[in-house]
Amino acid sequence: MGCQSKPASEKSVVVQPAQAAEPNQPAETVVSVQAGEPAGEALSGTPLTLDASVLVPRITIEEPVVDLGQIGTDTKKTGKFEFTNTGKAPLKIVQVHSCCGVTTKGVDNGQEYAPGEKGTLEFEYLTGSNPIPEITRELRMQTNDPDKKIVSFTIKAAVVHRVEFSPAKLKLFLQRENAACEDIKLRSLDGKPFSVASVRSTANVISAEFDPNAVGTEFVLKLRADMEKLPRNVRGVVSINLTHPECINVRVPFDVLPEFTVNPGHLVVWNLKEGQAVQQSIQIIGNYQNDFEVESVSSQTGAITLLEQKKLEDRRELRIEIKVPQRKDDTPMMTDVIEVKIKDRQTVSIPFRGIYVEG
Repeated sequence: MGCQSKPASEKSVVVQPAQAAEPNQPAETVVSVQAGEPAGEALSGTPLTLDASVLVPRITIEEPVVDLGQIGTDTKKTGKFEFTNTGKAPLKIVQVHSCCGVTTKGVDNGQEYAPGEKGTLEFEYLTGSNPIPEITRELRMQTNDPDKKIVSFTIKAAVVHRVEFSPAKLKLFLQRENAACEDIKLRSLDGKPFSVASVRSTANVISAEFDPNAVGTEFVLKLRADMEKLPRNVRGVVSINLTHPECINVRVPFDVLPEFTVNPGHLVVWNLKEGQAVQQSIQIIGNYQNDFEVESVSSQTGAITLLEQKKLEDRRELRIEIKVPQRKDDTPMMTDVIEVKIKDRQTVSIPFRGIYVEG
């Protein structure tokens, strides 16, 4: 049996491109059909058309960059990106990818948009506590658009202080009245009034009296230090919540000069051998020019003991011995904590790490 032509009553089909309806839009593919003509002749002659568009989605973004300009620290700012499905098939948002400090809403993973339908990706950006002259955040959406499987949206901003505060850091002292706490001064840089909502600190070692109903552009906070808690909390932050529209919080770090400083602060010894006795020196320095005496030296594992101590002006030099134990489960190191008891004073802790010799 050879090839046979279709009867005149059947339809012939030919595919040809049609002219694009608008500039920058893909041309539609048009299928042509004519009744009453053999398929072979229709395919070899001038094609006849029957509309049947290629069905693909197209995502078009109105503005891919939003510049928020200058915004305050610890501030929430909102914005949006708009897009349209300019294709001929449903546009599917496969996944929305956010980034640090930014949350999104309005578009869900798997959401679809019909041809011609618009979508809005809303965002909320929470700035950090530090000023940054230029900051960029990028959001991404994965789509089923064959030409734009990944689209990006960019958020730009300059994070600035809206409330000035001083000092930038508190330096505190254990043997001075009220730890030598300075007053904290607050001033609105944009002229917008605010109130002090709360004052908190690490372990509640620093407090302040204030009137939460007072409104103004400048405040002076007089701080009080808890002298009993301070020796146990030598580093921390004073956190001040405000009602300023673009500065809801300021943080002032503090450092306390401890009564004693250890040198080295962390003791590390290399090439330890099992059963070996190793000697090391450490110094305990008195920061307030007070005479002191080391009462004892021990360690949590019992592997470290005091051999001798020498008085050198404002410090004590300690000679200690480390008895290296057998390895446990082939671990490459031993760890311990050296405890130095100061007579009639506090106990100073020194982390210790010893590295066993290879082989």
